[in-house]
Amino acid sequence: MKSIEMKTLTTHPFFCERVEFATQHEKEKILAPLFHEIGLFCEAAVIDTDRFGTFAGEIERIGGVRETLRKKIRLAAERSAGRFFLASEGSFGPHPIIGFVKTDLESLLFWDRETNCEIYAEHLAQNPVHDERVFGPSDDFRTFLKEIDFPQHGVIVHPQDLYQPIFKGLHAERAVAQAMLDCFMISQNAKVVVAVDLRAHHNPTRQRAIKKAGVALIEKLNSLCPKCRYPGFAISRGVGGLICVDCGEPSRVAKAVVWSCVRCSHEEERPRPDGLTKIEPDECKICNP
Repeated sequence: MKSIEMKTLTTHPFFCERVEFATQHEKEKILAPLFHEIGLFCEAAVIDTDRFGTFAGEIERIGGVRETLRKKIRLAAERSAGRFFLASEGSFGPHPIIGFVKTDLESLLFWDRETNCEIYAEHLAQNPVHDERVFGPSDDFRTFLKEIDFPQHGVIVHPQDLYQPIFKGLHAERAVAQAMLDCFMISQNAKVVVAVDLRAHHNPTRQRAIKKAGVALIEKLNSLCPKCRYPGFAISRGVGGLICVDCGEPSRVAKAVVWSCVRCSHEEERPRPDGLTKIEPDECKICNP
């Protein structure tokens, strides 16, 4: 069995290569075991990722997810002659379909300097531990700490009207109380913010979401183009036309999917992965306009 596993590993085009993860929050520890499964070594390329924005808000995030991922990779690549780089970005907000549900979208971008090819993967986690409250001097903050699974999840404290001072990575109740006291002394309205620390090394819920995004990335890295044998052969878009089980008319729902190579122009149309061949009348714009 071991010989079969090693043979599988050594056939990967990037076997024994090093992937430099542009991070300062220990995310490489989450994904290194996954990369090791296909024979790659994932190591931290420690850079100041906070310059591109912080969850706490003291540094504004500018640009979209892909743009931020590329900025992180470029910064790491400027400091290294390596070939492969990786960046991660988390964004929190309402569910794109179920608006009242909170989500954490974890995105990963793998870049090959030699080919200038990118392989992107993501995972949308629902109901992450993500909250903040404003407290006055006499308010009870301990109930809030219980609600956010403290001390497993760290917290951040700062005055409501200021971002200085700001205390991050707090995992002890006494430390939170002291930080709040210090912020009350500075705050002009005697209010402080206590928020979940969303940085990966202080948030185990986020760590699990990043790992699931990593699993999706490894699946793409394991998928080789049938034509050029480059990794990253994956679904790029859907082909509409799935028929209604009742009226038989085609719909906008995908009847097939197109798999594309990130390096060459090769594409293949394949059946839907879930095997669905028809839609129900309630999904049909003709039967249910």
